[in-house]
Amino acid sequence: MTVFLPMQGQSMLTSLSNSVKYLLPVLLLIGLIDVDFHIGYPIMDTQFYILYIFIALSLLFGPAIRFTLICLSCYIAYIYPDMLYYPTRYEEMVKWVGAPVIFAICYASYKANGMSFTCVLLGFLVIPLIGIGVPASLPPLVVDSNAMLGVPIHIISGIVFMFILLGKVLLHTGIVDRIVSYITARVNHPARVAILSSAVFGSISGSAVSNVMSTGQLTIPLMIKSGISKTRAAAYEAVASTGGCLTPPIMGAAAFLMAEMLGISYWEIALVATIPAIAFYAVLLLGVPKSDVNSVGIPPHDITPLRLPALGPFLLDVSATMRDLIILASAVGLIIGVLDQTGLAFTLSSTMIDASGDNRFFLLLLVAAICVVLGMGMPTVSTYLIVSVIAAPALINVGFTDIYSHLFVLYYGVLAMITPPVAIASFAAAKLSGANPMMVALDSVRIGWPLFLLPFLFVWL
Repeated sequence: MTVFLPMQGQSMLTSLSNSVKYLLPVLLLIGLIDVDFHIGYPIMDTQFYILYIFIALSLLFGPAIRFTLICLSCYIAYIYPDMLYYPTRYEEMVKWVGAPVIFAICYASYKANGMSFTCVLLGFLVIPLIGIGVPASLPPLVVDSNAMLGVPIHIISGIVFMFILLGKVLLHTGIVDRIVSYITARVNHPARVAILSSAVFGSISGSAVSNVMSTGQLTIPLMIKSGISKTRAAAYEAVASTGGCLTPPIMGAAAFLMAEMLGISYWEIALVATIPAIAFYAVLLLGVPKSDVNSVGIPPHDITPLRLPALGPFLLDVSATMRDLIILASAVGLIIGVLDQTGLAFTLSSTMIDASGDNRFFLLLLVAAICVVLGMGMPTVSTYLIVSVIAAPALINVGFTDIYSHLFVLYYGVLAMITPPVAIASFAAAKLSGANPMMVALDSVRIGWPLFLLPFLFVWL
């Protein structure tokens, strides 16, 4: 009996911790539609943000740590209103809780978003520790509404979550598969099938790598079978998938972030972004030579029937996506907090303008290069949030319009996905085709040259 009870307790703890995966999207939905307000017990948005972040963090740890983080989130969320009125009373608690939370976010960022973004995050977190800029302390950032609980988590848990839900519904009901099947049945060139299907899927998923791994499993073997080389087939898929991140409606959630940061309508951004996206895919489609393929036809693609999504898998899919986005938002919130507290956001902008010698064209080249470097190996959302804080203000300060300045830095941040040496979309496509990853990346740049020119065109016109 003494053995059975601990095992039973451990099993119960594991079962409860696994149910948290379903809790995250439900809690996000409650916050989105203001259930707390309608039932007469309103909760502050920042209290919800604390719950979102700690629950998302807990999903990357084992049952014991997961349970601890959830209990800690409930406690901090409960006392948060009191912390606002009596901040000195909680200084010691923030100091002792803040450091472990920041460490957990760094670890979670590595697990969810990879080494590249984590290195960028650590680089910014080191800045206050070595005394650069105005003196600042890191632990208070975890409860600061201008840092970890600020704009990024507000946007991610609001309008981005709403459109993620919409996108997952389209995927789980088979609507996206039906559109891809329609394209496959009516387009007779495998490279054009890859381009069009990636444009459709990418505009919904907003992720170049997931786009490659989804549509590429069909289109890359199709292109290779039709006589296109492995390198070229992977390059077509990588470029088309990357363009999907810049195609409305989702745009990797960047359009919604941009709308909130600029204080303008999402539809205004979507309209402006649609024209370059159409131009890019038109050039890409027209640039596909007929000589690339032999006489092998495109095999019929099974038409997926429309279906009602199963609730369990649907919630788990939403939870996995939102987990990574929430961790990303909390990490970027820390970066914004560091830049804000140390005053480096203004300093970096001034430094770029000075380095360009007040030449607007050289400034654009400098900003483009910085955005590509900062975007290497990072998801679209994190890329945009970082470059919009560091690089976009420099363009706005020399007279470029706000919306085109932000689109410019977004484009070049996303282009890092096909630009060597860390071209993650090209490398993912190379894995499916069996080609040399670096050769695929170089060929992707050659095929995707219109994408490199478009930002310069729309920022000047």
